[in-house]
Amino acid sequence: MQLRTQEEITSKWPANAEPLVGIRCTTFNQEKYIAECLEGFLIQETTFPFEVIVHDDASTDNTASIIREYEAKYPKIIKPIYETVNQYSKNDGSFTRIITSHLVRKYIAMCEGDDYWTDPLKLQKQVSFLESNPEYGMCYGIVRQYNQAKKAFFTNRGTDFVSFENFLHTRNNVPTLSTCYRRELYLKFLNDPLLAEQDWPMGDLPMWLWFTYNSKVKFFPEIFGVYRVLKNSAAHSNDIEKQVNFYKISRDCANFFSMQYLGKELPPYEDHHDRARLYSTKAHDRKKAYKEYKLIPNKGRKYKILAALHSNPFTYLLLRIYYSIKYKQ
Repeated sequence: MQLRTQEEITSKWPANAEPLVGIRCTTFNQEKYIAECLEGFLIQETTFPFEVIVHDDASTDNTASIIREYEAKYPKIIKPIYETVNQYSKNDGSFTRIITSHLVRKYIAMCEGDDYWTDPLKLQKQVSFLESNPEYGMCYGIVRQYNQAKKAFFTNRGTDFVSFENFLHTRNNVPTLSTCYRRELYLKFLNDPLLAEQDWPMGDLPMWLWFTYNSKVKFFPEIFGVYRVLKNSAAHSNDIEKQVNFYKISRDCANFFSMQYLGKELPPYEDHHDRARLYSTKAHDRKKAYKEYKLIPNKGRKYKILAALHSNPFTYLLLRIYYSIKYKQ
């Protein structure tokens, strides 16, 4: 892909105008992916200035060197933070404080260093909407999911959850890299005393829940970028128990917001369902999946059928073929 020059990118920007959007990009040891990520920002076609706050958290590979190459070519756009000591591992809030101190523009868009944008009008569409609709605090869209190990796209993610209460019952279907939101709203979220004592391992779910309750949220039914699924990430661990625990903590987070804002608990988390699904689709362990399906309490017709399919090697093979077609596994 032939990238535009800085002059070409900024040609439609008003003279001497301050950036309207700060793109929050965090990265650590992502030398294989960071260039594609940065180029997703540089394809953006906007009538307003934007800047990229790319935070390299003391990478030990060539990530920082690659960022410096883009910084040299696009100094008005690429504004890096180079750490000499890893901040995330301190677990003392310094990671969030440092990058937030550099996000000073009216709007914030997010994209981590291993993901990338594909729609050159993503920012223009989102900011134009937010500028015209002050009652909305955030907007988001759809992303394609890419399995890095298998070098294949396998499904799309991102749906309209309609309301806060509906969102409580979903498994965070707001793709972080597709979001754009008001900085003012974000700062209120960070300073909410109700959240001060909470320590959830996922940073995005609590924010989306808080935003959804405290403002309107707009869904764009359009593909904005690509989410890269890597081995052993928090939400995609190869360890079945670790992934089930991640789901459980996500449910606990949603339940916290349900209790705080609606005064009611969510239905109990059914770990047997997730464990069965993961053993079947990820570990390909028919016997363990069958055992977990049998343990699901009060299972309806769907789970009875799935249990029956897993009880026999031949019917399980047919199910695996179906999964491979549906999810391109």
